[in-house]
Amino acid sequence: MSGSTPFAVSQLPPQDDIKILLAEEMKDRFVGPMPVQKIMDDYLPRLPGQEACPHIDEQHFRKIPEGASEKSFYTLLVDAMKPFTPGFEVIDTSQHPSSGVEYGGFKLRPDVALYPEDCGRTKITDFEVMSMFLEVKSSDKHDAISSLSKLFGEERNIFLNNWKFECDTTQGMLTRGQMIAYALTQIGCQFRQFAISVAIIGKHARIIRWDRGGAVVTERFDYTEQPGLLADFFWRFSLASSERMGLDQSVTKVEADFDGREICTKLKLLPSTKLFYYGVPDDDISRAQQDDPDLTALYRYIGPRPHFPSRSLIGRATRSLPVYDPVKDRVVYLKDTWRIESNDMQKEGDTYRQLHSHQVPHIAPFERGNDLEGHGSRTVTHDYVEESWVCGMPFATGHIHYRMVLGVVGRELSTFRSTHELVSAVADALEAHEDAYHKAGILHRDVSVGNLIVTDDGEGLLIDWDLCRKRGTIQKRRHDRTGTWQFMSGALLSDPTKHQDFEYDLESFLHVLTWTSIRYCPSNLTAQERSSHLSLIFDEVHEKNGVYIGGGFKCNGLLRNQYLPSELVAFSAGSPLLDLLREINPPFSVRYQVPPSKEDFHAYETTKTSLEDSTTPFWVNLLAHLTYGQYQQKLDILKRRSWFPLIIRAYLQNPDLTWPTDDKAERLPLGAKSTATKRQTAQNSNRINRQDATRAHSSFPGELDGAAGQKSTAKEKNLVKRQKVA
Repeated sequence: MSGSTPFAVSQLPPQDDIKILLAEEMKDRFVGPMPVQKIMDDYLPRLPGQEACPHIDEQHFRKIPEGASEKSFYTLLVDAMKPFTPGFEVIDTSQHPSSGVEYGGFKLRPDVALYPEDCGRTKITDFEVMSMFLEVKSSDKHDAISSLSKLFGEERNIFLNNWKFECDTTQGMLTRGQMIAYALTQIGCQFRQFAISVAIIGKHARIIRWDRGGAVVTERFDYTEQPGLLADFFWRFSLASSERMGLDQSVTKVEADFDGREICTKLKLLPSTKLFYYGVPDDDISRAQQDDPDLTALYRYIGPRPHFPSRSLIGRATRSLPVYDPVKDRVVYLKDTWRIESNDMQKEGDTYRQLHSHQVPHIAPFERGNDLEGHGSRTVTHDYVEESWVCGMPFATGHIHYRMVLGVVGRELSTFRSTHELVSAVADALEAHEDAYHKAGILHRDVSVGNLIVTDDGEGLLIDWDLCRKRGTIQKRRHDRTGTWQFMSGALLSDPTKHQDFEYDLESFLHVLTWTSIRYCPSNLTAQERSSHLSLIFDEVHEKNGVYIGGGFKCNGLLRNQYLPSELVAFSAGSPLLDLLREINPPFSVRYQVPPSKEDFHAYETTKTSLEDSTTPFWVNLLAHLTYGQYQQKLDILKRRSWFPLIIRAYLQNPDLTWPTDDKAERLPLGAKSTATKRQTAQNSNRINRQDATRAHSSFPGELDGAAGQKSTAKEKNLVKRQKVA
């Protein structure tokens, strides 16, 4: 999340909880008010030879009476738009919600939508083919953005520097959250780089451009007094190329006469599944020349539409799926993401090459990948945060559309075939993590359930290295946290200023193994207990001094050796997994206990000196039981190379332990109610529970999005402005 304050949900219906949550997640990511003419000239320029917008009567939009009923308002607005939207159908979708996507009880149904003519849509809202949506509100009190009317000169400057651009009233946040839901659904359901929408507030309008960095919003204008402005916008949009409308040109439909049944079989899809060509750029010029003399050509793979991305508009929006390589006749793994635009974060493909050059084990083979080119492949919201017309102190992070292919297809960790396979895969990933750090000098920094996959042979692979850092790199942590909330160490969650290190990444592996065990391993836990523990241990979040923190249960549980649920007495299949979990807990406690005092250290050194010549084991054990000795022993274990995977390997290879071969992951029931707050419930329903069906790449409470590299100067200026205002 963006550091916003908690909201009161007790008086709001569930669907409004979701809207408020979305509004909070994008707090300070709205940049404006941009001049209307500028947004049209920047993104919908009038091209040479393009037909001009038809003449519009000054009374044209005044036919929409102020104060009209919603239904009549939509009808009149639709009729008024039609002359300026050639090639499109303008449809009142307010009564026909989408049948494919919803947020809790929140039905997705924009008031008005534009669809390409002959696109095959029905009366039901269809985000897969929607070109633009309009949200209509009858009163100014529902405006999502603060108004700048009647402010000039110094008064305007004071307002721009001190007032909030986003309207923080309940009505304003609900409207903002509603539009965010529509924008992220439209972008997520299509192959789309960005989206453009219109907000109608009574007789006023705003134009909004949405991308993975945030949203650029225009000033509010009276379309009844300036009818040509709104008409010209619709006209320019209607005549724009699909690329200018935001559609990703690197993904195309497979031809209608293409028989993809064999490919669907290879990809384990239904024969009727729609297939697409995914263009993947290659950063290896010599290889690209061999495959195609045209270096601008993309290597094409065939696959289905990916699953809906993380339910957050901003951030990396990573989507991964198996695809078919028609040249080599095999199935590979495609990753589509928006990497952070930063000089100190290299492309993931470069990281894979370094890992392989250092012979790091349990790493997926890298095939090809690079940044996509073309209009919209880089976010632009962050480019405007320092413009003179910007109100408040927004911030946005630049992202670049990146696509790559790995030469292996794995299963989710949550589909383990036995607890033996589960812990073996975790041990593999631990070895990959350790060698990456000690041999290649790379720290992963995003260890999570979604970033460990299992091959058909049962090998665990550590993937998603796009947030990694070179060892020894010391940098202030970003505004949004690095990693996935549920699996971050208690220390990082409780203190945002701590620097992420190797041991904190190790603790993430503990949380991955524990979370997966509680969620998917049959045990004596009831559904209610399972839900409560998952929430208490992994979803804990509260606000402190304007920043969201958590991890208190992790810290205290590890410190007191009470991290594992006491009710988790045994696994029903008799797996040694519980004993393993109990053994790997204690070493982490040393990071959370108060270091021994000087007196403890002095007592230890004095005793050690007096026993230097002793060979009696009793006296050696005495040192280990002194306060400082116990502390140092745990610290030595934690810092000892390979201690974690070695413990797991010892359990797997112990002839006295019997590991069941058929205690596979089960979709165990969860309690209808949990101890989580409504806020946590809303967040969980949109995020972590999605891991049951699809790989989750998003972080909680929000994907990492901090500004860095080339854009750090703008962000630093804004931070200074914030401090001055405070």
